[in-house]
Amino acid sequence: MAGSVNSPAEAFTRMTFGFRDTQALYVVAKLGVADHLVGGPLGAIDLAKKLGVKPRPLFRVMRALASQGVFTQDRSDRFGLAPIGRLLLSDSPESLRYMAISTGEETYKAAGELLHTVRTGETAFDHIYGKGHFDYLAEHEEESRTFNLFMTQSLRRFGSPLAAYDFKGRSTVVDVGGGRGTLLAQVLRANPRLKGVLFDLPHGVAEAPQCLEAEGVAGRCRIVKGDFFRSVPEGGDVYVLSRILHDWPDEKAAKILANCRKAIKDGGVLVIREAVVPTGDAPAFSKQVDLTMLYLLGGMERTEEEWRKLLRSSRFELKRIIKTGQPFDLIEATPS
Repeated sequence: MAGSVNSPAEAFTRMTFGFRDTQALYVVAKLGVADHLVGGPLGAIDLAKKLGVKPRPLFRVMRALASQGVFTQDRSDRFGLAPIGRLLLSDSPESLRYMAISTGEETYKAAGELLHTVRTGETAFDHIYGKGHFDYLAEHEEESRTFNLFMTQSLRRFGSPLAAYDFKGRSTVVDVGGGRGTLLAQVLRANPRLKGVLFDLPHGVAEAPQCLEAEGVAGRCRIVKGDFFRSVPEGGDVYVLSRILHDWPDEKAAKILANCRKAIKDGGVLVIREAVVPTGDAPAFSKQVDLTMLYLLGGMERTEEEWRKLLRSSRFELKRIIKTGQPFDLIEATPS
């Protein structure tokens, strides 16, 4: 007998075949389908001509996504944009297009080798590509740009609790591993007296000058290129690590923290924007992200006790966890 809606069998089936949705969304995101539908619905033949692809396979992908509310499909088999589909528009402030592209490429391939990771302990991405994810991005400009835009869209989606953080009495914020500078720009806009230092690898900050200029904060922000495993710019009284430490296992995360500890001013504060994993079997977004860290980067999400232990190992003391109501909280620590 077929399982009823929301039965264990139905839930199991939905989870098992989730890969189809990931790849279908990836295809339309990569092709830029939504951008061609802004002017109104199109049939698969006309749409395929604009995209340079085959009409029948495209029709089948569009039909499947229309059945899930991503697109609309009328009686003439013309496809239009539904609210979910508008999230695929390139220039929409709410766009998640690059999330779909990044997830559908290297991340998807790495997920397919999760069993290898469980059996051997080797990160699946490293197994497939022969190098770590960030080393790969350093050698692939398009993939690096896609990843940076994904991170920007993710920040926009989840918001920036750091913009509302109390920086009273502080003068210089150092954003370690800050990429394009989206988060730092939000902080500087919200705190006109602050100065900023954006620190990342050369390919990480490649688009930062344009981003900071567009946000109107370039005059208060210095861009420094470097490797946080070697050193971190000195002189800041606030050091920010936003979704950086979960990329790495404890020994490497501790190295980053140790370099922050060497660089931070007396009386300074470290603010970490990361998930704090709840214990037990309660549903949590962080527990799913933790799997991505496992097979893509070799990193991990951490519980409160794991954060305390990691910070202590690098001579920081966890002072408080600021709950944000979002998947990522703020962890405040001071030098010990």
